[in-house]
Amino acid sequence: MERLSDQPFGDALRALMEQLGLSYRSLAEATRRLDGRGMTHAHINMLANGHDKPSMRAMELIAQACDVQPAYFAEYRLATAMRALDPAEVGLEQALANLNARLGAHRSSGARGRLRQEPQAKPRPSG
Repeated sequence: MERLSDQPFGDALRALMEQLGLSYRSLAEATRRLDGRGMTHAHINMLANGHDKPSMRAMELIAQACDVQPAYFAEYRLATAMRALDPAEVGLEQALANLNARLGAHRSSGARGRLRQEPQAKPRPSG
């Protein structure tokens, strides 16, 4: 189960719960056993049905309870990337270094420093 989900959090969570045979109440109890506070079954239900946005803590706790890495969830990967690029979180110098590292990972090996150009959509003629 180490693959990553590209589904919205609620869809990924419901699929994971189904695969593991977990109910909202059993998942809530598993989260409580992990840190003493845990999450309520009602909150998990809200997250699973897209009525609430998951926090980093919620995704980490649910992932741990389901025995997957938090990065299993697409929103966790996106939030981590956004945090790494936020000067308020990591400082301007580090945010720029993180950006350059990410851009470098997407550069074409033969482009020698130029970003690869994505094909542009051609405008439709009007009339």
